[in-house]
Amino acid sequence: MTKLLKFFLWTIVSLIIIVVLAGILIPLFVDPNDYKDQIAQQVFDQTGRTLTIEGNIDLAVSLPLAVSLELGKMELSNAKGFTDKPFAKIKGASLFVDIMPLINDNRLNIGQIKLSGMELNLVKNKQGKTNWSDLSGKDKASKKSPAKQNKDTQKKSDSSTMPAIEVEGLIISDALITWTDAQAKQVIRLEKSNITISKLVEDSPFDLTVTTHINSNNPAISGDFTLDSSPTISLTKQLFQLPNTKLSLDLKGAILPGGANKTVLSGDISFNGQSQTLEVNKMQLTSFDMVMKGLFHANKLNSSPQFNGQLSIEQFSPKTLATTLGASLPKMKEDKALTTADAKLSFTGTSSTLNISSLEANLDDTSLKGTASIKNFSKPLYGFDLTLNQLNIDYYALAEQATPAAKAKTDNKKSAPKTASRGPLFPVEVLRKLNLSGKLHIAQFIAGNAKMSDVVIVLKGHKGLVQLAPLKAKLYQGTINLKTDIDARGKTPKLKIVNQLKGVQLGDLLQDTTGTQEFTGVANISTNITTLGNDKDRLIKNSNGIAKFLITDGHIKKLDILSTIRKADALLKGRAIPTESQDKNTKFTELKGTMKIKNGVFRNDDLASKSPVMELTGKGYADVPKEYLDYTLAIKMLNSMKIDKDSQGTDFKGKEFPYTIKGKFSELSEEANISKVLEKEVKKKVEKELNKQLEKQFGDKFKGFKF
Repeated sequence: MTKLLKFFLWTIVSLIIIVVLAGILIPLFVDPNDYKDQIAQQVFDQTGRTLTIEGNIDLAVSLPLAVSLELGKMELSNAKGFTDKPFAKIKGASLFVDIMPLINDNRLNIGQIKLSGMELNLVKNKQGKTNWSDLSGKDKASKKSPAKQNKDTQKKSDSSTMPAIEVEGLIISDALITWTDAQAKQVIRLEKSNITISKLVEDSPFDLTVTTHINSNNPAISGDFTLDSSPTISLTKQLFQLPNTKLSLDLKGAILPGGANKTVLSGDISFNGQSQTLEVNKMQLTSFDMVMKGLFHANKLNSSPQFNGQLSIEQFSPKTLATTLGASLPKMKEDKALTTADAKLSFTGTSSTLNISSLEANLDDTSLKGTASIKNFSKPLYGFDLTLNQLNIDYYALAEQATPAAKAKTDNKKSAPKTASRGPLFPVEVLRKLNLSGKLHIAQFIAGNAKMSDVVIVLKGHKGLVQLAPLKAKLYQGTINLKTDIDARGKTPKLKIVNQLKGVQLGDLLQDTTGTQEFTGVANISTNITTLGNDKDRLIKNSNGIAKFLITDGHIKKLDILSTIRKADALLKGRAIPTESQDKNTKFTELKGTMKIKNGVFRNDDLASKSPVMELTGKGYADVPKEYLDYTLAIKMLNSMKIDKDSQGTDFKGKEFPYTIKGKFSELSEEANISKVLEKEVKKKVEKELNKQLEKQFGDKFKGFKF
């Protein structure tokens, strides 16, 4: 790129010298206006376009050896097949060149260059062809190898010293540039465009100002663009510096949030063609109430680019920004949610990689720190190692939206049958393209009021297979170890969940998540479940696998076995219902079993429980898709029941009888079948009494008689 730039600059200087020399000699012998037709013919022969020179060509030489050139109205026709509108035209131009410094000091002095009323019409037709492509000409294949051409160019560039250039200034006024894209049905006009450059001396700063008014139909926007800078240019050193550069874009249009926006970008820019380095310092971008600051350095731009930099976003309000952008955020339970945010990061990279070596971000009370990376932009591999001080999902939960009227209508309405939720849970196409490997640590995590600490999530994904392997955390004095695979490589996503809960206090967990302790105990649960689908109902219905549980020292609040037995006993005997209740729950020292899962139905044949009062075994099933439970228990009483005087109930110590639990999850019914126990008791009493009578009448002949 350096060699090409040198060659390009030498070409420009050579052309200027040729024009200047021609300007000295031609006026001495000819009037350039006599050759308008010949000039136009040459342009037509070379481009196929018509050059119309309406004004005069004033070429003059003054002592000591200076040339001035003034042009009147000129226009160049459009390419064949495009509109009759001229490709380019100007109202006037002027140029002054002092030759003596070039001869004496190898310095080219150019006076102020003026160009007024320029119009340029750039067009792309429906076939994608532009109206300037014919001006580029056809590239001629060189017989020399690229290496040989570069070597020859370098020799030519280094054979002599490029002259220093001084330009008194450049003024382009009232220019109009129109871009028309027939394919996109887009027209963009840069109107009233002005470019002003103060005295330009190599290795010295000069003032640069650009202003224009933008009008676009697609998108429909309009506004003003300005650029101010104090550049320094060194052609010999190939050094271009733009300190104190400020770009401003003030636009209006219905497509813009709020109908208008002003964006300001400022900074110091420096490009070194010899070392192929680019630096941007003191960068600041202000837009939509956000302020971003940073710096950027790049090198080896013409071979293997490398870059590094820093970026920071000053504190702002995401909620206010969303309002400014016209986004309507739903009301959240916590009014302070999304009120403050900021971020800063340091990065390095190449043409194919990006590495964020330091990342710090804050959202409300949550702080994020860590690193991230992207490798191979064409087929990106994403990586991260992040740490959160805390994450409270409930902080951003939606507030209840139901009105009193709607709530009353819902309360009075009978429960309607549930329909399958068909909303996709997994973004299948995104997962199939995803390639990532990362780790996330969360010191405190809250979701659904459930609290976890020291959460570690290891996440991997490759071509549709996403693995959470594992998620580890401390959970209510116990631990959770969860491994999940989401396989989106096939037509229907597949899900595999392997989970282990150890020593978890169920009562505390349920108290936080439901507000009650319907079930307490220390839980040890392991599950291995597979399923497929992309909505909640299908995933439940297609679930298969196994689950094992052991819960110790707990109770089930809604399962009131003792009370149910006492009531059944009283009803069977026709006596008063017991008024003196025992504990309104079923306590146990141990509850264990195995669940075999098939198509969403959890079947258990080895339920076992022990307590100081009773022990039970049982079997049954829970149909999760239908939300239905059916269990039959065999209960054996180990201790005497508390009996009140009114009911005069039976003491079932040592007795065993069946107990059933069935119904919808929300309307479970319990029944103790104690009639069989009582029948046995009556039968024993009758047998005993009958044996006594038989012994009296017949002696030992009927001793031990049984029905």
